[in-house]
Amino acid sequence: MDSLLGEVTRGGVGLQAVLAGIRAALEGRNPALAALGGLISGLSTKAKIGLAVLIVLVLLLGPVLLVLLLLAVLVAAVISAVRSAGD
Repeated sequence: MDSLLGEVTRGGVGLQAVLAGIRAALEGRNPALAALGGLISGLSTKAKIGLAVLIVLVLLLGPVLLVLLLLAVLVAAVISAVRSAGD
C-alpha cells in the first residue's frame, strides 16, 4: 500500500490528470474538465507559459486562417465556374 501511495504522490502529469478526473466523476462533476485542470496543474512553469503562448497564437491566427480558407474555396469555385462555362 505504501508503494502505491508513493507512486501516486510522485506520479507524473498524466497520473494527476487521471486521478483528478476519477475524483470529479465520483463527486458528480465533469471529469474531462477536472482532468484538464489536473493536467495543467502538473505542468512545469515553462510548460504552462508555452501552453499559454500556444493558446494565444491559435486565438489570434485562427480567424486569419479561416479567412484564407474561405478565400481558397472562393477561388476554387470561380475557377470551376469558368472551366464549366468554357465547355
